[in-house]
Amino acid sequence: MHTPVALTDTVLVVTDGTLRSHTIIDQILRSGRNVAVTGQSAKALVPYLDAGVHDRVWAVISDPADPDQIDSIIERATDTMGPVIMVVDPAGQLTDVSAADRNVA
Repeated sequence: MHTPVALTDTVLVVTDGTLRSHTIIDQILRSGRNVAVTGQSAKALVPYLDAGVHDRVWAVISDPADPDQIDSIIERATDTMGPVIMVVDPAGQLTDVSAADRNVA
């Protein structure tokens, strides 16, 4: 039986699969927040499919350069994990940061 995810503040991280992205996500998880993580490939997301964090992480492949995809992820993450309060893009992959920021709580 699957335990439902507790709705709490969620941070969207656009990952590029680097150690820097992993470190940021680990820090967010340690702070007690949920993480919605998106990246361009399954390879970048695999570390977050770990059974130890599966109930606090929602991972989805997307094109960060497409503002519509990011808007959709923010909306779905809010419905699934809790309100998205921040977008973190360590590698600068988002092409429209302002649009993403307007959609967070």
